[in-house]
Amino acid sequence: MLHTLTEDLASFLSEVTQDALGCPVPHSARDVGELCLHLIDQNIDVATAVAGEKVAYRQWAGSLDRASLDTSVDYYYGGAGLEVGYRRTAGLMENSFASVTDMSRLRRVKGFQEEVDIATLYEEQIRNTVIHTWDVAQALGFSYQPAPGVTQRILRTTVLRTPPSTVPDGTGAWPGGVDDASAFAAVLTLSSRGR
Repeated sequence: MLHTLTEDLASFLSEVTQDALGCPVPHSARDVGELCLHLIDQNIDVATAVAGEKVAYRQWAGSLDRASLDTSVDYYYGGAGLEVGYRRTAGLMENSFASVTDMSRLRRVKGFQEEVDIATLYEEQIRNTVIHTWDVAQALGFSYQPAPGVTQRILRTTVLRTPPSTVPDGTGAWPGGVDDASAFAAVLTLSSRGR
């Protein structure tokens, strides 16, 4: 599931033009360029925490900072390469999760006050990816609705802290027939974002 969601986010990042780098991200102090750098750093931080050791990533990208983003974007065609950097670091993160044999292991990750188990961290990455996909889409003037069942899973696992395995079908779907659009509206509201 996480790979599909990171690809959704990468597809929006591929639409970023030089002008769009400076677009403000709704409900954030960041612009699109700053958010992209944050996403890349977050992927590296999570990959490192999950793997339990520093992951090699800079050999492909060199130094990434906000000023270098402005010069790397093709003014007319977009293709800032933001999606390339994002995909590479998302791949490192996904590979780190895939290599785990014990999802109950505790890890310390930036953004968490205490150690967190890898299963919870995986669910948080699903939530963060969906929220940041919405952020980028909104900044660029697009709409975004995650695949069916995703936001219901986010509500259950990150709001109620109930693992998907507690639902009979294992999807984490919200009980009681709440539709996906309503679930997504709730996720956005709980994430301090409005529609």
